[in-house]
Amino acid sequence: MPYCTNCGSPVGTGNFYCPNCGVRQPGAPPSQFGASGASGFGQYSQTDFLGSISDRTASVLCYIPVFGVLPAIVFLASQRFRHNSRVRFDGFQSVYLFVAWLIVSSALPTLLYSGYPPHVWLAGGLLGLIKVAVFICWVYLLIKAAQQQQVHLPIIGDLAARSTTEQL
Repeated sequence: MPYCTNCGSPVGTGNFYCPNCGVRQPGAPPSQFGASGASGFGQYSQTDFLGSISDRTASVLCYIPVFGVLPAIVFLASQRFRHNSRVRFDGFQSVYLFVAWLIVSSALPTLLYSGYPPHVWLAGGLLGLIKVAVFICWVYLLIKAAQQQQVHLPIIGDLAARSTTEQL
């Protein structure tokens, strides 16, 4: 049985790419795209795209308020950051913080506004304070990631640390 030239894992005789790392194997038919990466689609792969991103930049991108969940998911799914516990922790913490933001933005208003009308102003003020607190937390984490300091949030950080160790 042949083995991958990059990672050494077993590769089937009919496989042109390694199922573990995705590297093209010798004997694979030539690509239908151009040989240079400048010809549009061509040879650009996920590792080329993420290869120029530093760990610090990846951690900072995870904490962009509200939209940071998109790069976080990309970094969590990428092979390049598969064994980087710092970036994975920041990615998981960003995803869990986004879930908390969704709960505060959509689920809590439904629960709090479904009661007797006189307490609506109190519920609106409470939701506003919680939203501001989550947003300030996002900005604080963004600044700390830019300073290359890792911050564990009380509940979300514990979940992120557990997810990071389980995924490695």
